[in-house]
Amino acid sequence: MAYEIVKATTIAFDSAAMAGCGAYSRIEGFAFLPVTCFALALSTFVSQNMGAGKFDRVRAGMRFGLLCSPLLAELIGVVIFTAAPLLVSAFNSEPDVVTFGTAYARTVSLFYCLLAFSHCSAGILRGMGRPIVPMTIMLSVWCALRITYITLTVRMIPDIRVVYWAYPLTWSISSVLFALCLWRLLRHIPAVERQN
Repeated sequence: MAYEIVKATTIAFDSAAMAGCGAYSRIEGFAFLPVTCFALALSTFVSQNMGAGKFDRVRAGMRFGLLCSPLLAELIGVVIFTAAPLLVSAFNSEPDVVTFGTAYARTVSLFYCLLAFSHCSAGILRGMGRPIVPMTIMLSVWCALRITYITLTVRMIPDIRVVYWAYPLTWSISSVLFALCLWRLLRHIPAVERQN
């Protein structure tokens, strides 16, 4: 969905911009697999331990996941930021395409920690039996807000970098919302533990 928004918007610029975004999106797809796996594992881990009433393990797993996944994502982001021209040229070696793809990579890659935090928070909330919360945050911020931002801002500032910044912006907002949701939920876990 996100790639389709970028694709539709970049058509308004030129084919090199679209190809650069496409090349970077392939890199990001590979790079973010470990973080996606963290989020899926957290969902399973949290749900099993919630069901077993082992709330101390839930808290420990949450801390581990919310620390390790963003750190891993940031490490991957630094590698992509550094090697962006080489990585993009592996998919398309045209100079204009490499320039656009590198600019895209260097705009978003250092914000991977926020994307990882959001994914892991969503996994934790799903594991706690609250799947509506991450669905609502992701639909409202990553879809509705992002589309609105790109649509309106590109009309005022016809620059491809406006599209690139849509991702760090929406990842930041979702991270804040997820942090607030997790903080509220964690306050209730000890009360549940005492009842069991």
